[in-house]
Amino acid sequence: METTQTITTRFVVVNEANIQALFSLITTLGKEQYGHLLTGKQLDAYLVTFTPQQLASDINNFSNQWLMVYAGSEPAGYALITSAGSRPDDLTDKKVKRLAGFGVLQQYADSGCKEALIKKCLQISQSYDALWMHEYTGNPLLPFFEENKFLPTGQQAALDNLPLQGIYLIRRK
Repeated sequence: METTQTITTRFVVVNEANIQALFSLITTLGKEQYGHLLTGKQLDAYLVTFTPQQLASDINNFSNQWLMVYAGSEPAGYALITSAGSRPDDLTDKKVKRLAGFGVLQQYADSGCKEALIKKCLQISQSYDALWMHEYTGNPLLPFFEENKFLPTGQQAALDNLPLQGIYLIRRK
């Protein structure tokens, strides 16, 4: 008999347990998402940009909102909503936020975690004209984002921290 785990999404506050959980999620998701696309050296160069100290600083930055989704009591994924980043050309002079990070561990892919996490992200951003993201063109979550009304703009640019081609997606109000 299979038991259903409770899915919860919470804002991340700075404490040692949250920082360690978020750091572990980012590292594991980085390997899951990019390990097959990058050399070991490229992946290491990307992951070394994340440290517990840097994450604590980012969480305390008022421009950022970090979320973690839990399956039961286990951290299963995270999202980062921020005002930072080079926005797509057609969002100039608009009140927008960026979904700069979004991921759920593979073991929780079909658990409802990504749906709960995107729902919370959309609730947070509802007072803005748009929520945008810059994702690599081969991201397996692109159909999921499009199902949630994120539409590709056609504008492409290399990702900031990775040697991968990226595409902009926008979810307008």
